[in-house]
Amino acid sequence: MKKMRILLGLMAAALILSACGGGRTAGVGGTDTTGPIRVNFVAENRSFTYNHATPLVMPDGTVVRAGDLKPFWQWVERRLGIQLQCVTSQATAGAIIQTEAPTGFVSANIFGGNAISEHLMNFGTQGRFIDLNPFINPRDMPNLYEFLRMYPAVRQTMTAYDGGIYFIPYVAEIGYFARVLLGRQSWVRILLDGEIALENETATLNVAYSGYWVGANARHASNVVVLQNNAAANGVLNFTTARNVLIDYIRATYPHLQRPSDLFMGAGAMYDIDELVALWRVVRLAPNTLSRAVTGSVVPNAEIVPFFLRLATHRECFLRLVNYFGGQRVFGSNSYGSNFFLDRDGELQFSYNQDKFLFEILPHLRDIFTEGLVNPDFANDGVRTNFRTVFFGGDRREGNNQFGFMTFDFIPSTTNIQLGDGVPQRDVGGFLPPVTRFPGVSNDFVHFVENTRTVMRDGWAISSITGGEKLMDIIRLFDFMFSPEGCDAQNFGMPEMIDPTPFMNPAGVAFPKMNSWFNEQAAAFTNGDGALFSRSFVGFNFPIGYRKSIGFEQQFTSAYGEQTWALYAATNILQPTYYSDNPLLTLIPPAFSFNSRLQRQLEMTNIGATQTDMIFSFVTTGSPSPQEIRESFVNGRVDDFVRVHREAFAMMSGR
Repeated sequence: MKKMRILLGLMAAALILSACGGGRTAGVGGTDTTGPIRVNFVAENRSFTYNHATPLVMPDGTVVRAGDLKPFWQWVERRLGIQLQCVTSQATAGAIIQTEAPTGFVSANIFGGNAISEHLMNFGTQGRFIDLNPFINPRDMPNLYEFLRMYPAVRQTMTAYDGGIYFIPYVAEIGYFARVLLGRQSWVRILLDGEIALENETATLNVAYSGYWVGANARHASNVVVLQNNAAANGVLNFTTARNVLIDYIRATYPHLQRPSDLFMGAGAMYDIDELVALWRVVRLAPNTLSRAVTGSVVPNAEIVPFFLRLATHRECFLRLVNYFGGQRVFGSNSYGSNFFLDRDGELQFSYNQDKFLFEILPHLRDIFTEGLVNPDFANDGVRTNFRTVFFGGDRREGNNQFGFMTFDFIPSTTNIQLGDGVPQRDVGGFLPPVTRFPGVSNDFVHFVENTRTVMRDGWAISSITGGEKLMDIIRLFDFMFSPEGCDAQNFGMPEMIDPTPFMNPAGVAFPKMNSWFNEQAAAFTNGDGALFSRSFVGFNFPIGYRKSIGFEQQFTSAYGEQTWALYAATNILQPTYYSDNPLLTLIPPAFSFNSRLQRQLEMTNIGATQTDMIFSFVTTGSPSPQEIRESFVNGRVDDFVRVHREAFAMMSGR
């Protein structure tokens, strides 16, 4: 809530400036008409300026040094006949807003960065940024005009409450999954199919999780979690018991499967969340067997983490498991802050305050954590460890005794994880998500992934001080990024780094292919991470206003990653889209635009980080209780909070 109050205070400051002579600009522009286009844009602490001590030698021999524009933006200058000046001094887009709002965004012509769209919309309605509507036409911005004609839902995500369009967003690869379930595939075969001899295991766990698909929710005649719990000795489960119960259950419940691992592996996977928990228990209880499988010998005091998230700052990704307890929605867009979704009647709902979320599902997540099935530090925001590097990438590191099994993450970067000395991790691949019932969508058990790629909260806007030819040059720049040439350049770099032979993705679609120069430089500067090299050194793949292509990401994907793409492409998996006929599967804008009345009402509420912290405190410690969390929502005036967002959504939707 503190961040919300800061935002509202900045909005009030901008409103005062507007009343003193700012005013809304409707396609006319201001008095800054000459000189270079000043750009204040930062994403992940990266600007348009090359800031590395080691120079970069381009294919034609040009040397790029610290302080120069990154080579992509130099190419844009030449291509469009414009001059750019990077004036970014802040480390985050949020810092840009806090620094520039009090003075009216007069220090630059272009502002933008990560998670900034709500600021740009709201300050735009107060006269600080130019309304692009008058320019989105076949004459001034023909490429953006055509894109929005083809994708009208994207226009809604850009539209402020007053109908103005004050920024252009970064449009991620619409129609593709973002994070998916990835894990060590060999471990399932080792533990369930007996691919190698098993070690003697002495680890135990105290059962806490009681199962979801039981009683009125029952999927089968018996439930594997209940069977494991009943077989536990005084509530204590060991490896042999957990494994034998799971294997016997699979054979009895799924007699058609050739191998027990087939329940979890490949395109025929059909496991539910209870069956996944039963597997996680077996994994957790096999440190000797699994550490030997990974390193060649038993690692003393090895710790096996069945499920983890890459960073503690990704803690809300843990809540994606909520989807598999009866199809409950959590995130309405690809943002942890997007906690609104549409119900089956098309009405906006706030997920964290739902009865099913708080009182039915959250206790199950608490039980999963209590059993040690999740990395214990996953929600500790004081920890900065990259757990993916530790749990997937530490197999060859001397003294490492921590190994992970599964995570939700991006396919290329996760399946490309390195073990050290350039040796790739060769076991991490894709698993289909658990099946679940989804009332209002399907009466059958279905696969569902909520984390689909969407219009993001990143992008850029034009300060209202800008006018004349400078304004029209920026309009050309913004539109260029949606042209075939500009889009390819922003996705794949300049022509001199493209191979003549195209890249063919797993679906048989051709994309520009990065050439040997690019790959060699990426290997030298960023250990082969093409995405990092493109952003940090060359300057393309920035979250400016443009449409992202999947082709760059896929050509830097390992063989396991390609198999994962193919697995997900070949399987009928439900996902939210912008064009679903069912509101439950409809994406909402990643950010909202509030008029002054709604801003004042929102300031009277206290919903946000306080309740989110309480949710994760309950998961990890058991306190406060779900009822106390609900009381905090009530005391924070959650009903008003939801009503304000519903009104804002209706205005953005033109309802």
